[in-house]
Amino acid sequence: MPAVRPAVRVALQRSCPVCTERVCADPAECLFFLTSRPWGDCDRCAGSGFAGEADPINIFCVHCFGSGLMEYGQNQTPKISPKGHTRLNQYIAALSAEVGASCVEVAA
Repeated sequence: MPAVRPAVRVALQRSCPVCTERVCADPAECLFFLTSRPWGDCDRCAGSGFAGEADPINIFCVHCFGSGLMEYGQNQTPKISPKGHTRLNQYIAALSAEVGASCVEVAA
């Protein structure tokens, strides 16, 4: 009888920086948090979103869950790299489209 190889499933999709889920339960709330607070590069992974060699079990940073972004206080000026800024804009655009689509469904 041949031996059965264990299968490991790894999620390759980055999580939402607000709710840390791959699919937001409340996109409108996540969109509000992304647009109403200062966001910058995660200080643990330097905005890359990857765990690095220090954590061989995880692919993505366990602090920001792969988003590469972190919420800062209102009085803080966060440092955000061009890639982090692009990623933040992509999250905002995707959530805006999702919120817009759900508003159309409710109105219909």
